[in-house]
Amino acid sequence: MDSTYGCCPPRTFSQLVHLDKLAPMCTIRTGFVSVSEPSCTGLTTTMTNDLKTPGAPTREDDLYRIGTIAKLTGISVERLRAWERRYGLVPTYRSGKTRFYSQEQLEWLQRVKRLIDRGHTISTLVGLDADQLDERLSVQRNVSLRPAVVGLIGPNLLVLEQQADQTQRVEVQSRWSNMEAFVNDQAGTGKLDVIVAQLPVLLTEPIETIAQLHPASRIVSVYQFATPAQISAVQELGVPTLEWPVSWQEIEYACATSAGTPLRAARTAPRRFSDEQLIAISASPGQDDTRCPQHLVEMITSLNAFADYSLSCALESEHNPEIFQRAHTDTTQARAQLELALEVFVEADALLPTPN
Repeated sequence: MDSTYGCCPPRTFSQLVHLDKLAPMCTIRTGFVSVSEPSCTGLTTTMTNDLKTPGAPTREDDLYRIGTIAKLTGISVERLRAWERRYGLVPTYRSGKTRFYSQEQLEWLQRVKRLIDRGHTISTLVGLDADQLDERLSVQRNVSLRPAVVGLIGPNLLVLEQQADQTQRVEVQSRWSNMEAFVNDQAGTGKLDVIVAQLPVLLTEPIETIAQLHPASRIVSVYQFATPAQISAVQELGVPTLEWPVSWQEIEYACATSAGTPLRAARTAPRRFSDEQLIAISASPGQDDTRCPQHLVEMITSLNAFADYSLSCALESEHNPEIFQRAHTDTTQARAQLELALEVFVEADALLPTPN
């Protein structure tokens, strides 16, 4: 039995708030509150000090103010309040307008934050207890050299895919013309790492529908129209947003790095610039005082050197050569992203001569 919970079973976040009816008072300190030790059959002695407040929770742990919870979890105060309004994730205790969270709620939120960073949405996590969250956290990520398996929703995305060159980072497995087709046609749909949805208006309802049908998939939203409040509401769900129009490279990158967690690329990325071109760009008189293109050239050159080195290590290693191969592949993909940034400067400032 997990000593964290004593003799009581794990609870979901919403179940934790009922604990405050068991103990009569608590001591408020800076950033947290010391409370009494509960049991499943009764209460032990309650700790008291200068300021006593009725209705406190029951574990001999700490009550944390919402600002402290935000610092300890990495979840902003605004997002915590939004989750309280939308999903009923209320704190264990309130004194006036001040919110207090228990140690159990802190640990629950820390687990949730780790899962959100891996691409899960809050709507798929709110009903889970600590053990269920731990089960999701224990699932090992697929680190094999494969592209992200993706589903596309929306006509513009389907056209964009057809116009794109051979993809480097994604394998599009499923396609739907719109949300109605997505909801009505799930036959034969396999496991998807990421679902990219084109939404004419950025609303939370279609995103929650996608999350219900594919709870294990990460979601990327591409919108055409949205107010700042609508963008904030979707981002509160942990879903990255892209404003249309976008390039296919941006779609690939969003899929590969959705929620800040990159997926392994299937193959090495080809170079966009030769050594001679990089030298010409770095020496071009067309740069402004920031010298951003020159700095990008320096980083790309370093990554090229390391890509060559890691590949030689993979060829020479007798133990775990796939580790070096993986480093080589990921390095070339990182270089490809910097080359996209450099390409913007090259085109904007005409840093390379145009062939006759």
